[in-house]
Amino acid sequence: MNAAPPDFAPEAHFASAYAALEALLKSGRTRVHCALAQPCARPLFNLLLQARRQGLALTVVLPDSPAARDDGNAWERLQVLGAAVHWVGPQALVLHTSVCVVDGFSLASGALPAINPVAREDFAGIVLYTDAVLAAQCAIALEMHGFTSAPRTAPDATLPVGEALVVKPAASAGLEPWQAQLLQAQTLALQADIDEVERRLQDFDRQQDASIGPLMRQYLDLKRQYLAQLHAQFGSEEHRSQAQQAHDSFEQYTRSHPLDEPPRHEKRLDEDEQRALKQLYRKLAMQCHPDRVGGADKAAAQAWFQRLQKSYQLSDLAGLQRLQTQWALSATPATSAAPDAAADASAPTATPAQAAGPLLAQLDALHTQRLQLLRSPTWRTLASQSNWDLWFSQQASYLQAQVERYQEALQAATDSAP
Repeated sequence: MNAAPPDFAPEAHFASAYAALEALLKSGRTRVHCALAQPCARPLFNLLLQARRQGLALTVVLPDSPAARDDGNAWERLQVLGAAVHWVGPQALVLHTSVCVVDGFSLASGALPAINPVAREDFAGIVLYTDAVLAAQCAIALEMHGFTSAPRTAPDATLPVGEALVVKPAASAGLEPWQAQLLQAQTLALQADIDEVERRLQDFDRQQDASIGPLMRQYLDLKRQYLAQLHAQFGSEEHRSQAQQAHDSFEQYTRSHPLDEPPRHEKRLDEDEQRALKQLYRKLAMQCHPDRVGGADKAAAQAWFQRLQKSYQLSDLAGLQRLQTQWALSATPATSAAPDAAADASAPTATPAQAAGPLLAQLDALHTQRLQLLRSPTWRTLASQSNWDLWFSQQASYLQAQVERYQEALQAATDSAP
């Protein structure tokens, strides 16, 4: 029997998602449990088929919907090969995210159904990590412990009659802790990736300012002066429009790159902000320190605490404030106690979908934020350049040539003015 490796923090994969999941499945020795919240694209089906062919015991749980049954995948092929394929009906377990558990301790969660060897910019990503306790909870749920398998009559004639997973009433009272932990892990990993993207953007901006900032300012200023002079000399609508655009470009650049402002990574907080930073750090450290949580939650708490320390060391007050909001949202579904027996029995109880709402909304907001960063002109530039120093050198040569050009043109326009 394989010993479970030590737990490690969630790690997000986007462009490398397919290769990471393929490697995870190939590393399997005994079994794979896979539950999908959405219809499955062909690449994931092929990976599951490959896992079964390599001898792994395979259980797949799928949403029972026309889209899932008509996704073009031959799920009966997996059944013929000995895999257990279960269709989850509308009254059964609600899956809020997809998950794949390998050998009872390694997990992958996130946008598994949409995974593809060809990376897409808008792919929501997957998260890989090791958590033996959480993996066991997922595997037990996916093996239908706590569920019953019962005959189902299909109200929709397009769905064949068969067996579906039917959840026991007690299991539908709220968001299952294992699903809440999956969503929390995805949130942590996605935010960590956003932090890394922002760090690279800041590094690029800092190096760009140091390498070509003065030349860029001089170039935009000379271009503005030259086109303004042409407009004054000729007065046409075309010259006016060009002069206005050049003026706006110069103003926008000077506003975003003031001469007396330190680089963003060196910005200092004032006294009130420093006080708020320390107070918020102490408050969050008391809440998410790994020593203050149970064994099953230590890996997640460690990831939270590492982000907390990093933001504090960088004097990132905004980052700490984001952490506070995310901690409040993620802690609520997973840590909520069972309803008090003395509570009013008639009080409304949140459905699993309602309980998952804040976590899903947070994930969607983070995905949108990451997509905006990746679509920014700065990111497109830095991501396409493997050698930043060479690129800055080329830009400096180009800007120097433009500066000399506009200096000569401005002098010629001045000499020819009446």
